[in-house]
Amino acid sequence: MSSMSARPLAIGDVDRYLDHVCAVEAESGLDGAGHSHAYTDSEPFDVEAGRDQEVARWSTEIDEVGWRRAWGLFDEDELVGNLCLVGGLLRSELHRANVGMGVTRAHRRQRGGSLLLATAIGWARRQLLIDWIDLSVFSDNPGAEALYARHGFQVVGRTPDRFRLHGRSLDDIAMTLHVARPGSDDVYGHGPHDK
Repeated sequence: MSSMSARPLAIGDVDRYLDHVCAVEAESGLDGAGHSHAYTDSEPFDVEAGRDQEVARWSTEIDEVGWRRAWGLFDEDELVGNLCLVGGLLRSELHRANVGMGVTRAHRRQRGGSLLLATAIGWARRQLLIDWIDLSVFSDNPGAEALYARHGFQVVGRTPDRFRLHGRSLDDIAMTLHVARPGSDDVYGHGPHDK
């Protein structure tokens, strides 16, 4: 196994990141593999619009709506995986972040996804504003669901037949992880309000 590392991505990495996202999307659902996104073949990713959007979102502070932070998984200098944490579009949901992740097929099952998750979860736990990380995983991707569960994510819901891709009906499985620090002001019932 090669030596992989994870690090935060900077604005200068945006083109590499977008190329990687396109490569992972092209592998989604191929040869019986689980799907990693819900876009059909007739909805190609607009890289130019994506670049502008990523630069804007990566530059947004996490106390503002629409922020995004990204990490890259590297095999030597090659970007082989990515993970994004995405802030909500409403101020009332800034205590939550959504995760999206993709690793190229050739680098799966080498603990890179676990490294990305651990890195991003650790970062989120250091942020005073973030109490929860949410994600969705498709029912045809039990390996990804198991990976998330190993990192503490719990299933909180399932939408049957949410997507139809490549002739398959896919359920959407919602998972969440509570990341608030002990003693934080978390109104969910963890911390000072739970007295």
